[in-house]
Amino acid sequence: MLGWVFVLMVESVVASAIDKALETVLRKVGEGKKLTTEDLVVLMLGLFQEIRKDVTETNKRIDAINDSLSKRIDEVNKRIDELSKGMSEMRESINRRIDETNKRIDTLYDLLGKIYEVLIKGATTQRQ
Repeated sequence: MLGWVFVLMVESVVASAIDKALETVLRKVGEGKKLTTEDLVVLMLGLFQEIRKDVTETNKRIDAINDSLSKRIDEVNKRIDELSKGMSEMRESINRRIDETNKRIDTLYDLLGKIYEVLIKGATTQRQ
């Protein structure tokens, strides 16, 4: 943990030094003075520093978009789960109703069979 703190402190000091050197170089440019090789290196370091800031900011925006998409996906998944649960309950209800209807049909078949037997016995008894 202390290692990261040290790195961040050094990074901050380096960034501050680059900013100060960059101010000096930009003043030279503003005055129309010729730039040395060291001045060009400072300009490049300043450019790299800005690029790094832009990349960091872009990464933050990407993370925010990713978080937002994850939340939306979670919401959609929750809706799908609720729909699936509702459909499962509906399927169970339909299956119960089918079972009940089948039982009634079986009862009717039994009743019709008994009626048929009574009618046959009655017809046979009347013939004798």
